[in-house]
Amino acid sequence: MTNNKMILATILVALLSACSKTKEEPNKSGPPKVAAVEAEQRDVPVTLSAQGNVVPINQVDIRPKVSSTIRTVEISEGQNVKAGQLLFTLDSREDETVLQRSAALIRKTEADLVLAQQTLRRNQELAKSGFISPSAVDTAQSQVDSLRADLAAARSDLNTNTVKVSYNRITAPFAGRAGAIAVHPGSLVQPGSAEPMLTLVQLDPIQIEFTAPERDLPLLLATQAKGNLVVRARLADGGERAGRVVFIDNTVDRNAGTIKLKAEFANADHQLWPGLFARVEVDAGVQRNAVLIPAEAVINGPDRRFVYVVQADDTVKDQTVTIERIVNERAVVEGLPAGSKVISEGGQNLRPGTKVTVTRAATAPRDATASTPRSAAASEAGA
Repeated sequence: MTNNKMILATILVALLSACSKTKEEPNKSGPPKVAAVEAEQRDVPVTLSAQGNVVPINQVDIRPKVSSTIRTVEISEGQNVKAGQLLFTLDSREDETVLQRSAALIRKTEADLVLAQQTLRRNQELAKSGFISPSAVDTAQSQVDSLRADLAAARSDLNTNTVKVSYNRITAPFAGRAGAIAVHPGSLVQPGSAEPMLTLVQLDPIQIEFTAPERDLPLLLATQAKGNLVVRARLADGGERAGRVVFIDNTVDRNAGTIKLKAEFANADHQLWPGLFARVEVDAGVQRNAVLIPAEAVINGPDRRFVYVVQADDTVKDQTVTIERIVNERAVVEGLPAGSKVISEGGQNLRPGTKVTVTRAATAPRDATASTPRSAAASEAGA
C-alpha cells in the first residue's frame, strides 16, 4: 500500500513539472521575429501593359450603287490594291443609252433655243415698225424662256446619267487588301444585297485597340498633351514595333473600370493583321510621389489586401492597401503613408496587436526604373 502511494506521488510531481515547463516555454521564445522595411516615396515611370486587338483604320464592304450584272472582275482574292484601282465593271449598256439620249436632247434643245432667239429678235424689230402686235413679242419671249429652262433640265439629266454610268466602274476607295470575292462575271448585283461583292481592309497604317485602368487616365491625358504618348507592340516573331496613341475614348466603361485607347503603327510588311491579339506597352509618363513597398509584404485576405505595419510600441496593425501596379518586385500602393515600417518577412501568422521583434531590415529590391513594369490590372488578375 505504501509503495502504491509513493508511485502515485511520483507521477503527480512529474505531471506538475511538465505543465510548469509548458507554461514557461512561450515566455522563453519571446515575440515573433520579423523583417521590416520602410515604405519609400518616389517618382515612378509608368509603363502600362495590355492585351489588344489589331483593327484596320478603314474597312469597307464593296456593294454596287446600281442594279446590274457583273461584266468583269479585275482583281484576285487577297490582292493588294491601290486607291482608285478598278475592281469590277458592270453591264453599262442601258445606262450609256440613256446618257446618249440626254446628250441628244441637249443638242436638240440648244438648236430650238437658237431658232427661238432669232424669232424673238425678228418679232421685236417688227413690233417697233408696228407690223405685229406686242403680244407676238411676248409669245416669242416666253418660248425662249421655256427652252432655256428645258436646256438647264436636260443638262442636269446629263450630269445625273453620267454619274450613273460611272457607277458601272467600281474602284477601290483606298489602298488595301481584298478579301474573298463573292461574285463572278454574269452575277446579278443589287445595292441592297446582304452579301458584299468583297470586303476591302487597309493594312498600312493599322491600329491596335486596348484598354487601360481608369485610375491612369489623368496621367495618360497629361502625357498625350505633351505629345509623348509612345506605345510598343510585341510582334509574333518576338520583335517590337513603335507607334503612337491616336485616340483616348471620351467615356470610361463603368462596368470594367477601364478606358479604351487606339494606337497607330506603320505596317508596310503586314506583320500586324486585323483580328490578331497583340501585346502592347504604353509609356504613360511618371507617377509623382508614389509609395513603394516589397510586393511580398502585401497579404491577400479573403476580401481585401493589407500589410502589417510595426508601430512605435513594436505591436503590429493591419493596414488595407490597393495595389496600383507592380514595378520590379515592388508594389506601388495606395492607402499607406510613406515611411511606414512594413513587415516584409514573417508576417504570415500574425494578428493585429501582436508584439514583434524586428531582427533586420529587408533587402531593398532593384531600382524601379531598371525594367518594364506590369500593369496593375495584370498584377491584380494574377493575385
